[in-house]
Amino acid sequence: MMMLLLFHCFRYAWSQFPTYAENTTDVLDKLLTGYRKEIRPGFGGPPLVIETDILIRSIGQISESDMDYSFQCYFRQRWTDERLQFDIRNISEVTLNNLFLENIWKPNTYFLNGQKSHQHNIPRPNLFVRIRSDGRVYLSRRLTVKAACPMKLNLYPMDRPICSLVLGSYGYTTDDIVYLWKYGNNISVEVNKDVRLAQFDLISVRSSNHTDNTVFGTFSVLKVYIYFERHLGFFVLQTYLPCSMITCLSWVSFWINRDAAPARVLLGVTTILATAGIGMTVREGLPRVSYATALDTYLNACVLYEMAAMIEYAAVNYFTKVLPVDGGVSSDEDEEEIVPLAPPDQSVRVYLYQDTSNGQSVPLSDVQPTTEAFQGTTSHRKTRNRRKKESSFSNLFFKCLTGNLKYRTKLRERGNAEAGNSASNIDVWCRYLFPGTFLVFNVSYWICYLAIL
Repeated sequence: MMMLLLFHCFRYAWSQFPTYAENTTDVLDKLLTGYRKEIRPGFGGPPLVIETDILIRSIGQISESDMDYSFQCYFRQRWTDERLQFDIRNISEVTLNNLFLENIWKPNTYFLNGQKSHQHNIPRPNLFVRIRSDGRVYLSRRLTVKAACPMKLNLYPMDRPICSLVLGSYGYTTDDIVYLWKYGNNISVEVNKDVRLAQFDLISVRSSNHTDNTVFGTFSVLKVYIYFERHLGFFVLQTYLPCSMITCLSWVSFWINRDAAPARVLLGVTTILATAGIGMTVREGLPRVSYATALDTYLNACVLYEMAAMIEYAAVNYFTKVLPVDGGVSSDEDEEEIVPLAPPDQSVRVYLYQDTSNGQSVPLSDVQPTTEAFQGTTSHRKTRNRRKKESSFSNLFFKCLTGNLKYRTKLRERGNAEAGNSASNIDVWCRYLFPGTFLVFNVSYWICYLAIL
């Protein structure tokens, strides 16, 4: 009995299906009779409200060199066209394909900052139209949008780019069309939960309504702001860590004998070229901006430390290596200390004796030092002060810059080939100075860019 009842119900529904289909077709044909798609709905009356929302399905590449980004989305719009009202029994809305869309009015929405966007058409155009009985029209498209994304790279790679999307009408002013987000700000733009980016984290998405005043009129626009945060791990492993290790490698020259000039020079040049090569590779994907990024600051600091290590060996070679062959004295012993004949604050007493007839010597008197003795003491004191002045750091640095050959000749004359060149105090001090200052620089750098800026 139950089976018989179901059979009759199915038979009745099947018999009525052609009637519903024919009625729907007839109604739609009548709707388009006399319909002018060139005229907006409600022409001459209040502005037409276009409600919009976006679902972002995926986000593509964010390019620093081109200053743009791309994403794929479902772009949805809703408006009311009273000319499309219909009355069909038991049917409140009708879903149609893209062929029907060509025969009705639709908003000429475009992306103001778009560069290269397209609608997907495989295997068929990815869009549909849904019309309700009260004339409410719902249009959905699947689009891939490529839009401009201006970035400030001062903090690169620790920056947080903000990419925007601006959309509005190409010709209608606020007197004809007003755009609104359907669900309000911060809700109308949704992001698929499966969206993942290799180099960025998606922090948040915000939307807002704006009105732009131009010489052609006032236009209603909608804006979307997508906040990203760049991953730092890639740059730490590929740039920061290798550059730091190469810089530390340049300090090995402080433990190499100063007579091994080829080894120390080759080590310094190799480290500089390696760091410069890494810097050129990193900058290939960046635009040619006129300011320094955070990564440029670190790379340049590493190059400066490596150049300083090279200059340090030049100073060691000039100040301490006094012999052209293996051997020589240390720079700490290149100035000979002159000991005066008597302490400068004491006078020299000279005793004169006279022989008597019985062969004994009797002191005549105590006399003051002779003029020659005073002159000798004063001369030694002046020589010591002059040599101390000549061996001051400022004087030696000036001689190094000017390439004073007379000074170098004196160093070689005082050199002892049998003693050999001992370890330079400059190298000893640099073994602690370079690592210490580089550690302070790293701490200041990361605190400044991660916590302060």
